[in-house]
Amino acid sequence: MPITLPSVSAPLALPFYYSSLVNCVVHYLVEARRVEPFLAKTPLKAALFGGRASVAFNFQAYSAQFSGGRGAPAAQWPASCIGVTQELELNIVAYPAAQAALLPEVSFEQWVMGDEQRKLMGNHRVFVPCDSDNAIQAGIELFGEPKFKTTFSVNLPSFNPVRKADVSVFEPDWIDAWSFRVNDPETPANDIFTCVADLAGLRRTPGNLSSIVEYGVHDNRAIACRWNILQPLDTYWLTADDARRVALSYGRSSHPMQKAMRELLAGAHAQAVQTFLSAPAAIQSRAVFI
Repeated sequence: MPITLPSVSAPLALPFYYSSLVNCVVHYLVEARRVEPFLAKTPLKAALFGGRASVAFNFQAYSAQFSGGRGAPAAQWPASCIGVTQELELNIVAYPAAQAALLPEVSFEQWVMGDEQRKLMGNHRVFVPCDSDNAIQAGIELFGEPKFKTTFSVNLPSFNPVRKADVSVFEPDWIDAWSFRVNDPETPANDIFTCVADLAGLRRTPGNLSSIVEYGVHDNRAIACRWNILQPLDTYWLTADDARRVALSYGRSSHPMQKAMRELLAGAHAQAVQTFLSAPAAIQSRAVFI
């Protein structure tokens, strides 16, 4: 029987290139029993590190360029060639149970730094909130992601400065904490959760987890795809004291994603944070008098 590839439904197209990316991943280690119910109806098993499972959530803000279509008349051209998306994945690190004999033994630190090069370990996505209809369609139809639409509130690092407060003459300042809130889709004033990761002064280690395997379901069959981040990420290893730098709080939302997070992460503390901020493509500098 010939091997086929998953279908690409109209009007979608692949591959998908990111023009820019902001990404923050918070990694946890939890008791293995906590993740088992979330994998029970899948062909996956939890990857274990010293007997514990890895749960992570990652916030992404990205842009991409799109064409209107070959030969499309002007009346059908889009108003903008740039699409902007924000989303977050709640993940469990897992691997195909049928390939257990091929799974290398790696530590949690080795996994985070990308040493598992067989690429059997990957992300089983539990929930994926997202604010873009197009990204939701592509995620569901192409990659089998459990996406739902909602909004976010963010305060993220950027190469662009903010103004230093309470000074009459301009002085630049920069945000050094990664802060994001996932709002309830029905009642945005009630958040599902809020995370603030203050990494100021912590040592960072460059590395790259790519290619990052993402598991899903397409046409009722399990699939895997790979996501490549094309520059190093900064990894911050957190001691028990450093873990207080990551503040995770829950709002008044009754969305099932919050219930899942409480079940998975109750009492756990963050083990590591990984961040990525795309390099700028151009710059506009300050004016001078002539």
